[in-house]
Amino acid sequence: MRVQIDCYPCILSQLSRLAKMATPDLDRQYELVRRMLRKVVDADDRTTPPEFASFFNRIVNEVSGIEDAYREVKDRSTQLGLELLPELRQLVAESSDPFEAAVRLAIGGNIIDYGVNPEFNLLEAEAGIREVFDLPFDREACADLKRRMDRAKSIFYMLDNCGEAVVDRLLMEPYADKLTIGVRGLPVLNDVTRREAKLSGIDFAPIIDTGDCAPGVSLRHSSPEILDALSRADLVISKGQGNFESLDEEFTRPVYFLLRVKCKVVAERLNRPLGSIQIIGRNL
Repeated sequence: MRVQIDCYPCILSQLSRLAKMATPDLDRQYELVRRMLRKVVDADDRTTPPEFASFFNRIVNEVSGIEDAYREVKDRSTQLGLELLPELRQLVAESSDPFEAAVRLAIGGNIIDYGVNPEFNLLEAEAGIREVFDLPFDREACADLKRRMDRAKSIFYMLDNCGEAVVDRLLMEPYADKLTIGVRGLPVLNDVTRREAKLSGIDFAPIIDTGDCAPGVSLRHSSPEILDALSRADLVISKGQGNFESLDEEFTRPVYFLLRVKCKVVAERLNRPLGSIQIIGRNL
């Protein structure tokens, strides 16, 4: 999904927040904002929101000297996921439809997102995950996803945020023998890198990283290794809004997007309610 006109207020808000995170010095904040604004002006019309975030992240890291500003919150999110996992696993096991329960919970975990909502309160995450059982859900699409996962010889599962990735295990583990798992190449926001995948207990399938710090999968800038794996998979499962924004328009392989709709632009693009949980198949 290319950046839309309505994305720019959010982008400008991010510039201000990132500048303040990078340095307390007011003059350096102004210079930092100007550098990031130049990136906005120079970007071509194919640029996606996650690619913008990658540009900004590199500048902030350079100025601040901090490689991973979200490490503490990522680790707390992962710990919360690990604490919830045994009970969530039991919910799945006792469900009349364990696969649907696992998919609902995996999408529920997508609520843990400091990119869309920098004020997100981790204490609200557990309730947000559990509420998915009461939200409207496309059961027909879920049944189709199960048929395709059962039939596929190879599945590429693209992770998104910390904490959420622990809950993703409920959906991934039964298919571990046919999975390849994707993560971010470098720290960005609260997204999963190889480090957090390991902390999340994800050691049951090969992991490939994007090679960059976009909070999505840039089809122009990600590593050849991950792009090749995506193109070869029988089925791709894409978690979260950032991955959707990256793969929505130009990705041509069979893919299911599992996400919460967290912003007006994506809600309008999908014609789905803000806050809803979505399972959307493309190129099938």
